[in-house]
Order: sequence, then C-alpha cells, then structure tokens
Amino acid sequence: MKSIRKFFLVAVCALTAVATFSQCAPKVEELTLAIPFKCNAYVTPLDPASKETPAFANDIIANGYSLPNDAEMVAGAWLPEYQEQTPHQISVFFYTAYTGELHIGLRAADVPEGVAELKVKCCGKSFNLKVASADASKDYYVGKVNVEKAGHVRVDIEPVKTSAASYPTFSTLLATGAAVNNLTEKVKDELIFVTAEELQKHVPHFVRRGPSNHFQWDTPENTEYFYNEVFVPEGEDISGAYYMLTGGDGFYMGIQPNEKGKNRMVLFSVWDTNTEKGLISELVRNGEGVKTNSYSHEGSGVQNFYNYDWEAGRTYATLVRVRPEYKNGKATGNSLYTGYFRGDEGWVFLAEIRRPGIETYYKGAYSFCENFRPECGWIPRSVEFPSQWMRDKDGNWTELKSGRLTCDGTGHEGLRCDYSGGVSERGNFYLRNIGYIDDKVEYGTRFEREGSGKAPEIDFKALIKLSGSTDDRSKF
Repeated sequence: MKSIRKFFLVAVCALTAVATFSQCAPKVEELTLAIPFKCNAYVTPLDPASKETPAFANDIIANGYSLPNDAEMVAGAWLPEYQEQTPHQISVFFYTAYTGELHIGLRAADVPEGVAELKVKCCGKSFNLKVASADASKDYYVGKVNVEKAGHVRVDIEPVKTSAASYPTFSTLLATGAAVNNLTEKVKDELIFVTAEELQKHVPHFVRRGPSNHFQWDTPENTEYFYNEVFVPEGEDISGAYYMLTGGDGFYMGIQPNEKGKNRMVLFSVWDTNTEKGLISELVRNGEGVKTNSYSHEGSGVQNFYNYDWEAGRTYATLVRVRPEYKNGKATGNSLYTGYFRGDEGWVFLAEIRRPGIETYYKGAYSFCENFRPECGWIPRSVEFPSQWMRDKDGNWTELKSGRLTCDGTGHEGLRCDYSGGVSERGNFYLRNIGYIDDKVEYGTRFEREGSGKAPEIDFKALIKLSGSTDDRSKF
C-alpha cells in the first residue's frame, strides 16, 4: 500500500512540474531567465569580511574595452592553483523586486576534459554540483532557494576539486520562480542585471566598475573659490575608489587609495578645452613634491599627483580657484585653475593650470564617488562631505546646505541600481555606491541639512603667495 501511495505522489509531481515549482524541481530547460556572467559576475574572496579582490581576478574574468564582446566569463583559465593561492569563488549578482521561490541553474560554455566538483551557494543554502566533459547537456539545474526580501540576490560558485586542467567556464546563470515573477527577460525596476543586448552597447570595463554617483551643488554667480571637506569612514578606503571633492566644468580634485591602500594620493586634473582646435591646457606651475603629466585615456588634459598618506576616519579639505587670466591688467581670454589641499601640515599648493580659449569663474560644482578598478565592482564604499563653502570674486562666502544626487549612465540607464546618498548620522552629506547595495536613492533627489554658519578661516594672501601667482585681481 505504501509503495502504491509513493508511486501516486511521484506521478502527480511529474504531471504538475510545468504548472508549479513549489513541490517539484523543474527541468533545466524551464529555467528561462538567462543572466550573463559577463558584467554580472566577479571573483570574490571566501572570507565574507574581506574587501580585497584576489590578485588573479583579471586572469579569470575579463574587464574588456572592446565592443562587441563575447559572453564568456573567463579571460584565461580558472586554474586549481588559484584556489590554493587564495580561497575564492565566482559571485553572480542581480536585483529582483519580488520574493519567494527561486530555482537556479548554470550554463557551461566550456568544460575541460575531466570532472569538476563545485559548491553553489545562494540565500543561505548550499548545493553540490558535478560538471563533466562527458555530460550531454551543458545546462545544469542547481537547486531551489527562498528569496525573503526584495533586493540583490547573490549566487556564489566555489571550486572544490577537478580532475581537469582547469575548472569549467560558465557563461550564464539560469533562473525561474516567484522570486523573479517567472519573468524571462529584464524588466525596468523589477528585474535588473546587464543583458546580452546591453553588452553590445556598453563597454564592459565601465559597466563592471559599477555606477558612479554625484552631488551636484548650486553654484552662485561669479564664484571664484570652492572649499570642500572629505571624511572617509574607517573601512571605506577601498582599493580603486576615487573620492572627488571639488569638481566643476572641465576639472576635478579628490583623494584615492591605490592597490591595497598603498600609495595614497591627491589628484587634481584639468581637461583640455578643445584638442581639435589646438586648445590644450598647460601647466603654469606646480608645488613641491607634485608630479604633473598629460593624460588621454578619458578625455585629455593635465594631471597633478601629490602623494599623501591620508587616513580613513579623519577630515581633510581641498580648495580650488577658477578665474579669468589677466596679464598687464588685460584679459587674455584664458582661465586659470589653481588647486590646494589641506592635510595635517596645513595648506599645500598642488598646481595652477592654464585652460585656453575660455574665460570663466567657477561653474558646475559637483562631487562624486567612483570605482576605477572594474574587478572591485562588487565592493561597496562610501564617503562623506562635512562642509562646503563658496567664495565669490568680491570675497563673499556662501555656505552650501543642499545638493542634488545624480549618477552616471551605468545607474541612470538601469544597468545597475546600487547607488545611494543623503545626509549621514554625523550630519554630513554622503555618497554610497557599488557592491550591490539595496538602499537606492532616485536620480535627482535633493537633500538639505543644517549649516554651521561658520566660514572657513583661510589666509588667501598666503595661499596666493604659496602658488606663486604674479597677477591677482581678487578681493580679500
């Protein structure tokens, strides 16, 4: 009697598999949502507390500049010795506005001769998966999990052992179920990941970096100086981060840690006005210990680097001055951009750059937080801006008490939605982004805060003397 009952239950399960996945595992071909690994997957450490990308990450997953590009995740090979060197996994991310049952699978693009064993983890559950070169199908059903809240879902694939020279190359995460509303394709604000079609229009290098986000500041007329402070919370000085304080039309200045937090620096860059017309920005003078060179990888212009071992958990300041250039009392038709940085030792002059063919004061003030290392696009980071003041050409100060949050195309065009900002518990404006965080703030949201009412105390005559300026028309 028990065997008859068991047979009956199995038969019912088989007959209803297409209609419902609540009791029976679907066939792998029924996992009709396909999420490419390309631009949705990263090499991550097994240690959940680590914010360091394994050194060999770029040997496994490509950060390509080229278009069109293939749909493979592997740049070289996923070698067994990598796991011995640094325990790691490959993590795939996507956003869903739904909850409930989720069935997941994997599509292999290339399976080397042999058998590989992997552990797949998602939503607190773990599944063992064997992938063999002799398998007739390269689509594999993994298992069922429960998504308890709307937000980003992470699927980790950990290499365990293999008899082959390398682990399989996977190209696609497969899924279906209530947690993705049984959708078969991306839907705006409901199901977010980078699609194969989007990969034909967007360069993977920039998409994998994650969305940069900004505070756009209201700039009063005839502003000559912009003073801003930066505070990077402890643990948020992430490799590949650039915390830009004082930017504007044609220039930006900020701080960054380089690989593993070493070689920290202050960076001040000014773009060329128009290279086709020969309007090339040039260095007027730079400060002691400042390295200056030209750049052409993202636009072109003049870059200035100042090595400074800034620390997380402390506050620093920058000051940028923009004004029309005068010689012998006459306007030249050019503008001068002068940058200063304040650390523990006081103000340091970085550089003064001449930008030809444009006569202007400070315009388009903004600050941003970005990641310039694509392999680190899975690590969240944040930055705070404690105090912002602008000073006009007549010497009048204006405190900035509001700002508008925006982001770059990666966020604004819906490739990713992991960007946020607002006013922190410390009362500072802040930006937070990348790492597939779930506290998204809508593009264009304005934030306000109470000001201090106390303008910074700056000896402008001393700063001008420090910069070596020979012609000055500002009022003190």
